[in-house]
Amino acid sequence: MASVGLQHVRNLVRRRGLSYLGYLASGVAVPRLAYRHVWGPSAFSPVRRAFRGAAARLTPQAVVPIDEAAAPELEMDRLHREGITGVRHLFDGGTARLRRHAERGIAFAAERDADRCAFNARFGASLLTESSARALLRTTASQVTNNYKDYAPIDFGGGLTLGRFLTTDSGTGRWQFFNRTIVAPLVRGARVIDLGCNNGSMPLMMLRAGARSVVGIEMSLEIAALARANARIFAWRDITTYDFRVVEGDMRLFLTEDLGPFDVVTAFCSLYYLPVADMARVIAKAASAGATLVLQANESITNLPAGARELGRLMSDNGYSRVRVYQYPGYLRPILVGSPAAL
Repeated sequence: MASVGLQHVRNLVRRRGLSYLGYLASGVAVPRLAYRHVWGPSAFSPVRRAFRGAAARLTPQAVVPIDEAAAPELEMDRLHREGITGVRHLFDGGTARLRRHAERGIAFAAERDADRCAFNARFGASLLTESSARALLRTTASQVTNNYKDYAPIDFGGGLTLGRFLTTDSGTGRWQFFNRTIVAPLVRGARVIDLGCNNGSMPLMMLRAGARSVVGIEMSLEIAALARANARIFAWRDITTYDFRVVEGDMRLFLTEDLGPFDVVTAFCSLYYLPVADMARVIAKAASAGATLVLQANESITNLPAGARELGRLMSDNGYSRVRVYQYPGYLRPILVGSPAAL
């Protein structure tokens, strides 16, 4: 068991680099501990007050124009995107004590959260907060059976994670280590459909990378619900809106339903679970639509046509004359990218 754990550490360092260990400390451990013990609801009250006082003294005041005609929630989000907090002092006509944060660190997270909690209390709203985001994730993930909530782990940032997020075989770890370099340039500004989107980790990473919109097809109702919750949490964390729609059903809905025009069709370790004839039909439809096709293979599966060779042959036989294969030494999930003949 110890040797297996050591191998995982070696893979982590080799695939993600030594700098990632620094991120784990500063980007995950420190925010998590700070929320729990310094400024979150479970922190000791004197510690919480001392932290807020110190943060206020160290964060410069800001003088910015306020659009009083705008919806309060939208104006608050606008200011937060600019790194400005203290908006809660405006809700009841009080004197503004706005402060500008140089980065979205722990002090910003704490003050932004205070603004949102005050907004909920003032307007009877239910905006996500640090506490309610964790509750939403915990509740929705607990409803997913067969341990699939851990299949695609996610690092939402700010110390909030889902599952074994250190892995590079699935979830945001796979994206950061391998998929991002290949897929991000393909989806930037594009309309994407993801076949077998699981908990939304890959669609949400594509949206973060600049995809215009993503439709994900997911068969499991429980996992589809988790994908929607994950999208809501990412939108809250990133202070933005993502155009992500989850369609419940078999990925072959791509063949039978009008889900919209798409520039890119993706299937990350999913398409090979269909019968070969249906795989061919999916690939042919993507090609006839002029879409770039991205398939992720799995060389560890031997009882299905899941390898790069089999998938590449299917792509070549069904409309993709140009197929590029991207591999990483020792990594069993290569990516194939098919470009339409016109390209």
